[in-house]
Amino acid sequence: MLFRSPDRSVITPILTVSPEMAALAAPVAGYVALLVSMGAAAFRLDADRGTRRTVAAGASLFLLSDTVIGLREFWWEEPGPRSDAVVMATYTAGQALIALGLARLDGPITAGNRPRT
Repeated sequence: MLFRSPDRSVITPILTVSPEMAALAAPVAGYVALLVSMGAAAFRLDADRGTRRTVAAGASLFLLSDTVIGLREFWWEEPGPRSDAVVMATYTAGQALIALGLARLDGPITAGNRPRT
């Protein structure tokens, strides 16, 4: 069986694995909220379209990396042998794109409402 939880909800697998893992439900939910906030901020970056897209692509790859980590730790019974490579490739590429995009900025980093170009 690939998944531990038949309903495939985000928190249920953590709660059903063991009492020790249930203690991680709140911290994991908080971390997920931080990741979603980071992703939303990347898409709202007050910058030119190319820079915003570069940072958003990096944030998306970073989110994918952490999603694979979460699935591997809490959901998949037997992670595939390539899951480590997927995590490292998406994490490294994501961080590189975020850094590249932010290095292109001329001014302060903001998430604003000005018209986008």
